[in-house]
Amino acid sequence: MNAFSQRSSLPSSITTGLIGWIGFMFVGPLIFGFTAQPEWQFLTGLVSALVQVLVLRLAFFVLQMQRHILVGAFWGLVTAIGMYYATANLFPEMKEHNFYWLLTYAYIGAPVGGFLSYFYIDDKKIFDENGGKQPDTDFGRDAHWMEPFAFGAVAYLIAYFPFTHLDLTINVFIVGAISGVAAAGASHFSPDKWKNSFLLISLIIIVLGGLQGFLTGLLLRSYSNEFYANHLLLGASGGILTYIMTFIRGRYLANKEAAQS
Repeated sequence: MNAFSQRSSLPSSITTGLIGWIGFMFVGPLIFGFTAQPEWQFLTGLVSALVQVLVLRLAFFVLQMQRHILVGAFWGLVTAIGMYYATANLFPEMKEHNFYWLLTYAYIGAPVGGFLSYFYIDDKKIFDENGGKQPDTDFGRDAHWMEPFAFGAVAYLIAYFPFTHLDLTINVFIVGAISGVAAAGASHFSPDKWKNSFLLISLIIIVLGGLQGFLTGLLLRSYSNEFYANHLLLGASGGILTYIMTFIRGRYLANKEAAQS
């Protein structure tokens, strides 16, 4: 079994942490309208992800994170706040935007902890339904949980192309990848019968995708004079394209599951 197909495996947990920490170490400054060194953002996100995930994984059952998503979110928040103060002592320049960085760390930490709990709880249900035979477990469409990140990143790179410098490219890539997660949630939690209705799926893609893309376009407002068109309209097009890719894939996987059942 591919370790990444199991969302609660150690490689998947580390990947979850890396996506959350590295992604929002870039998105945080975009939200609050200040800049930071990309190299520092990447390395800090990388180290923070590894530290938090390993600590939470090692103490997972001691902290009772298997009991509920909110328990995981609580410990994710606690560890993230502790990591913020430790990092701020090592990098005094963070104190220039002290409150914003604290909010960013809190926003990253709680969801990462929550996802670790959610993935464990959900995977355990799947294992139990398969008689506890882990090597032979089929996770179905949940095994493709990382695909939406790629869909979002590619969609936004297409929408905002061309780019004038690497820093802009990286930020568009990350905003798109994070947007892909929200699109995946919309696809995952929408009934499968909706995916087979052209009218309903079109409305979801255009309305939700366009609105989500418009809002994420706000994150790129500081680069507005570097795009060939309005950054909000480009964001809306990126959001719609993300939803198209995500829902087409979701419909395919849903129909595949239905055919196998």
